[in-house]
Amino acid sequence: MGDGAGRQDLRGAARVIPFTVIGGFLGAGKTTLLNRLLGEAVDRRFAVLVNDFGALDIDSRLVTAHGGDTLALANGCLCCTIGDSLVTTLLDLLERADRFDHIVVEASGVADPGRIADLAALEPRLQRDGVIVLVDAAEVRERAADRRLTDTIERQIRSADLLILNKVDLVTDPGGDSGADLAALRDWLYRQSQAPLFEACRAAVPMGLLFGLDRLGITADAPPSADFASWSYTWREPVPRQALTDLLHDAQRGVLRAKGIVRFDDSPDRRSIVHLVGRRIEIRDGGPWGDSPRGDTPDSRLVLLGLKPVLGCLKRQ
Repeated sequence: MGDGAGRQDLRGAARVIPFTVIGGFLGAGKTTLLNRLLGEAVDRRFAVLVNDFGALDIDSRLVTAHGGDTLALANGCLCCTIGDSLVTTLLDLLERADRFDHIVVEASGVADPGRIADLAALEPRLQRDGVIVLVDAAEVRERAADRRLTDTIERQIRSADLLILNKVDLVTDPGGDSGADLAALRDWLYRQSQAPLFEACRAAVPMGLLFGLDRLGITADAPPSADFASWSYTWREPVPRQALTDLLHDAQRGVLRAKGIVRFDDSPDRRSIVHLVGRRIEIRDGGPWGDSPRGDTPDSRLVLLGLKPVLGCLKRQ
């Protein structure tokens, strides 16, 4: 991979790649979600790292190249097997960073996805975009009651920035009181984690919810759900930093994603990039307003994706 100086030069010139980890216990639906991701990717090229190609249901007609541990797909996505070392696989993949826009890692069914996501803090070319943990609605309580599995499952749930409660259609038999069962399951999950919860069947989750509203274009389409909506807002005056932070913290249960460029009152000459994924809020410096390649005016713009009742309350504040 060359000498240290070469790597440093490369890192200094490279763009930062969003890094998402998908976790969950065996059978929770991770592979189903990845199949949806690869099938629905249109305007973003994903590099997906998996333990085994065999579990992915990839149409052979979509495969444009197959070389060793990598599949290239017609929509621009890449699939790579992790091999013996995730770190080595990531470093090798980053040498081809011009071929993709976003890295997604499928954690094994017994792995701690939060620890995998922490790799982004050690690699300047990666930006942690979130930990998404799938939970099998029909099986998780029983499995978590097994003392051999309790710690693994609860650790996975606690690591989540977003929880996907999958297979909700299987919680009860037809005619059963599914509402009561789901309510009890939600209460149990809320005791384990402060992460927002999205309920799904067969891992049908809006891609914008999983992988961000956009590439800092600050526009969003509402996901195809009667319960979810997107909301955008523009402030002409500087925004009180503490007030916005408190607002996002208070709304974490219902705001699943937020992204924006904000002019804070304590640093009005600099852009701040605000990024919320579930319970994790990140605010980083975006440089002076005058350095914007698009010539942006110093207005603050924020887009939120979340539950309609919560967004309705925010709009009235």
